[in-house]
Amino acid sequence: MLGLLLCFSLITKSQTITSSHFRISDTEKGIRSVELTINNIFTIGLSANGNITYVHEAEEALPDYSSDLEYDDDSDLKQVANQKIEYYDHLDNYKSGKIKWIGAVKIDYYDNFDLQAPLGKIKSIGNIKFTYNNDYDIHDKFGTLKSIGDIQIAYNNAFDIHDPEGKVKSIGNVKIAYFNSFDAQRLFGKVKSIKGNSKKVYVTK
Repeated sequence: MLGLLLCFSLITKSQTITSSHFRISDTEKGIRSVELTINNIFTIGLSANGNITYVHEAEEALPDYSSDLEYDDDSDLKQVANQKIEYYDHLDNYKSGKIKWIGAVKIDYYDNFDLQAPLGKIKSIGNIKFTYNNDYDIHDKFGTLKSIGDIQIAYNNAFDIHDPEGKVKSIGNVKIAYFNSFDAQRLFGKVKSIKGNSKKVYVTK
């Protein structure tokens, strides 16, 4: 019981990304998917489109933590890691049917009140903010992920004249290099190296 109260206190006080896993591709531009572990309590999976694809209890959750899962009649997850999950209703327009709360942590999404933002993409998980490249980022593709909390994301653009445009260049302190115009044409755009991985930010393909 004490463990559960401690977990609830950690969740409600603030949210911290304890680990993140970004997946990139040899053949596709941008980020394929993201997995974020929040406060070592729950893990959220995100698609390339900025939608939540799954939520489950983190593998490193406190040992006296129950891992019960509960679903409703529509197969929507109702509870994970003892945290109730609630969804936006049909009146919420671009947010309809998406996860709204995980316990006391609110999830928000960009809507038509957010100027210059990609509609429907995740905006925040509690105090963790998500930003995307918009019309003011003239050298980057609109709607691509720009940051998650303090994790900054950069892409190859028109200034990287020898590298594949639109490919992820860096995520936090992780640097990604690709086979470019100096290499064999058949290799162009494929991942050449990923350097700087850590528990906080881990990149694979």
